[in-house]
Amino acid sequence: MQILSLLLTVFFTSLLGYFYHSALMWLAFSALLAMMYLLWQQKRKGFQPQSETYKELEKIKKKRFREDNKKHKHINDQIAYIDEVWGYTKEQKRIIKKFIEERAYSKMYNKLTASLLPQIIILIDNCNERGQKGCKREVSRRLKELTELMKVELKKQKSNKHESFETTLEVYDRLLKEVR
Repeated sequence: MQILSLLLTVFFTSLLGYFYHSALMWLAFSALLAMMYLLWQQKRKGFQPQSETYKELEKIKKKRFREDNKKHKHINDQIAYIDEVWGYTKEQKRIIKKFIEERAYSKMYNKLTASLLPQIIILIDNCNERGQKGCKREVSRRLKELTELMKVELKKQKSNKHESFETTLEVYDRLLKEVR
């Protein structure tokens, strides 16, 4: 089918050139512009396989990305609320910022959002209702424990990344030795 359309195009172009010589120059120029535009679009589009499995994997990736973003916003909102209503020390802010940026909460997300953060928020709200009398130490202690937990989780995540990297290197080394 493509060969037939190519032959028809050549036939009509030759007829056009035979009867209208000056039109060939404009036709060639417009064809060059069209080719450049198509090449530019193809280059911009990049790699896009058409297989169904690839499309399914892309859907799963997008779904996970949306869920991760939703989790990130939820935990970020709770931490921002505590900061706005109560406040953190400079060290706590630094630890929490790093914890959020590295998304180190992935293993303990449910524990944080369903238990720890809401309890601290309720404690802070109750404390503020009483004018911070008799509960300031308790809130500070809980926030300190929370940031220590975050610090431990950051260390775990860092060591896991390092171990994963070393394991990957070992696997590559073994594969290279087997190939030789």
